[in-house]
Amino acid sequence: MKIPEEKLSISDNIIQAIVDQPSNAPKILKEDLSNQKTEISYLIDNYLPGRYKVSIFKIIELVFTDELHGKFRINYNATEFSGCELTETELANFINVNFAIDKDTFQVILTGEEIRERDSFEEF
Repeated sequence: MKIPEEKLSISDNIIQAIVDQPSNAPKILKEDLSNQKTEISYLIDNYLPGRYKVSIFKIIELVFTDELHGKFRINYNATEFSGCELTETELANFINVNFAIDKDTFQVILTGEEIRERDSFEEF
């Protein structure tokens, strides 16, 4: 069993805004995470079979469970380009993600859902 994790940078100013404005915290964090497209794509890649690559994603339903922890969902589309024929296949799905903001290291730790063995890359 594998549980993917990614660590993203977050500025002191963003952390302070989240702490100072709890009612606005989901919007602040969502905007910051949405700007880190490469790192979020790395997390999603753990769930994709074969040669699929993330083509688009959207963070939704972000909620805080306490001041610096919470969860959200990533809806995504992935595309596979197959051989010389330029055949394009799309895959749409979602991932539930937990997050923790570490004020000491200025990181947001994203923890994805568990990947069952039969769903991993090795099967494809």
